[in-house]
Amino acid sequence: MKALLDFIPLIAFFIAARYNGILAAAGALLVATIIVYAIHFVRQKGKFDKQQWVVLLLTIVFCGGTLLLRDDIYLRWKSPIINGIFALTLLVSAAINKPLIKLAMKDMFVLTMSGWKKLTVAWALFFAMMAVLHYITAFTMSDEAWINFKTYGWIPIMLAFVVAQFLLLKKHLNPALTDKSVK
Repeated sequence: MKALLDFIPLIAFFIAARYNGILAAAGALLVATIIVYAIHFVRQKGKFDKQQWVVLLLTIVFCGGTLLLRDDIYLRWKSPIINGIFALTLLVSAAINKPLIKLAMKDMFVLTMSGWKKLTVAWALFFAMMAVLHYITAFTMSDEAWINFKTYGWIPIMLAFVVAQFLLLKKHLNPALTDKSVK
């Protein structure tokens, strides 16, 4: 349910951009994000995780800047910066032997510390690549190409990466997961 809710701001952005331009899209993205995060806040009993705080605050800053200054340059920087922050955070967590991916996937996979660090670095590199792709589409392509990539162009890339990760890690699935599905 959480993942589905997180697509609502993208849909609002896409529709507003198509019919009313980028400034309207920034407003739609801002309003939809605030509504979705209010729902998350209630469902999560008054708490956000760090990733949610980063996305919410940067959305408010970049969409707010775009609307206040009537300049879409701020909105264009949002996705490269968010992805860059995720990449840097993951790299640092692996470097200090506290791989953050382990927190998210420890129930799904059984890995050594070296395995968790490699997986965390792989995700960091993925987010770094996404930051570069978002930058390229935002600053070197047409508005339409940027809007399309920002809204749904990144999804096949993410799916391909996740499928590749699963194929590499399927032999490391937590046995408890398969035991539960058999019962």
